[in-house]
Amino acid sequence: MPKQAKPVVYNDNDRAIVNALRDSEGMTIAEINEATGLSLVSGNIVSAMKKGLIAKIGEREVIRPTTRKVSTYIYVDSDVRMGANGKAYNYTEGELKVLGAASQIDSPFTLAELADAMGLEKLSSGSINGLVKKGNITKGDEREVEASAKSTVGVYGFLKDIPADAE
Repeated sequence: MPKQAKPVVYNDNDRAIVNALRDSEGMTIAEINEATGLSLVSGNIVSAMKKGLIAKIGEREVIRPTTRKVSTYIYVDSDVRMGANGKAYNYTEGELKVLGAASQIDSPFTLAELADAMGLEKLSSGSINGLVKKGNITKGDEREVEASAKSTVGVYGFLKDIPADAE
């Protein structure tokens, strides 16, 4: 005797997903959640796809808020330090500018805060590494800062309605 196919059961999430996508050009999971007021996850979307209601129709790059850890630094002093050979270190013009700005910052600071104090858009760790090695600036603890991340997410589109006689 051939195995009988199980009837497809449609749930409230399926209905919400179909309703959100029916008249749209396609949405990401985040956009579907916003449209439905639900907190759907990828499993809900996969379930609706397996039932033939929706399909992945493309991808989109999105920028989302996130946090990341960055190092902090602490200004020690602007004294000329001596190397292991007993000779005074040479300081570049850039290092002297960094020391001048760092001396005006009270608490542990990030590279972004130092760049801001120097009137720069961005400052690389290379511009401070020499001063850390010389001992004029020390490394502090890590701090979590707000950032944004770019990611590629799926876009889903409507295929068909839930049958009128479905449970």
